[in-house]
Amino acid sequence: MAKGEDIQSWFLEYQDMNRDDGKNIIVPEGFEKLCEKLDYSMEDINPMVLLWRLNGLELGTIEYTGWESGLREMKAKNEDELRQAIDDTLKRFDKDPAYFKAFYRRLFDYLRVGKQKFISSEYATAILSLVMDKGWAFSKFVEFLEASKDVETVNRDQWQSLLELSKVIKPDLSNYSKEDAWPGLFDRFVDWMEASNSKTAA
Repeated sequence: MAKGEDIQSWFLEYQDMNRDDGKNIIVPEGFEKLCEKLDYSMEDINPMVLLWRLNGLELGTIEYTGWESGLREMKAKNEDELRQAIDDTLKRFDKDPAYFKAFYRRLFDYLRVGKQKFISSEYATAILSLVMDKGWAFSKFVEFLEASKDVETVNRDQWQSLLELSKVIKPDLSNYSKEDAWPGLFDRFVDWMEASNSKTAA
């Protein structure tokens, strides 16, 4: 594993040097630079996975302590090994639902602004579009949000419950009940799906 000074010097390549609060932090500009070095498109899921594995505080922001512990956990001491660790993480998502769930839940915190208790529907659709293969409801919910212009935000309960919906409810909705404790928005989502399916059948 890389020595502490190697980890620190690597961090310095991306650290915000214009701070006057003494904090050792990578800000979005530096994070984008790191992603470019790794050949990651900011339109892909890889930057989000990277942020998570480096214990990012918020979107594009990483403290040195998170950077150091993340690299040590991944046993990555250079760009090639870091890239491989992220690839391995993506593969593990497919084999370990609980591991993906931890990542998925953290995404909400990265997407919200400040301490807001919701994220914009625009952000929600953008990220869900990158993980559609992890749950049947993701692609349908994206279509629903795009068709429902009055639904401007998604709260934490709705975000987290969407993954659970994909796990326990059948794609044909045959076991969905409005009497169950799903977020109220999901009743509207299901009504929209049923109406869409009826139009398709017709």
